[in-house]
Amino acid sequence: MINLHSIDIWQQFSVIIDVVIAAILGSLIGWERDRAGKSAGPRTMALVGSASAAIVAIGAVIDVAAQYGDPTRALHAIMTGIGFLGAGLIFTDKHASGIQGVTTAATVFAAAAVGVAVGLGFHFAGAGLTVVILIILRSTHVIEKTKNRQDT
Repeated sequence: MINLHSIDIWQQFSVIIDVVIAAILGSLIGWERDRAGKSAGPRTMALVGSASAAIVAIGAVIDVAAQYGDPTRALHAIMTGIGFLGAGLIFTDKHASGIQGVTTAATVFAAAAVGVAVGLGFHFAGAGLTVVILIILRSTHVIEKTKNRQDT
């Protein structure tokens, strides 16, 4: 059994750095959602990203220190939990156009993926994924807005 009090301070500092990076990237994603007037904004996305990063980074440190296990096990638990959070964001509105919140739920899932990437040490990949997410959200929003103008 590993003595968790013996984890090196630099390993703990590395986890904190991962959490901060994931929080910044998550808040960028949330800023885009907030700008579009959606429910999950910068705080939500920063929390999702940073918590995901913390869980997998701590799991990786423990697995390496204990010399057993698989650091990706935490990743599976995160994605399952995010599924429940996402389900809470999706609802049916009888007075509007039906189901709403699917894109926001998918964005929360994507923010968790960014956090997981950063927490496992893929900082550049996490930043790249953030850029891809922002491009998708922004470009499709512009296309939808343009299409709605043409329909009226």
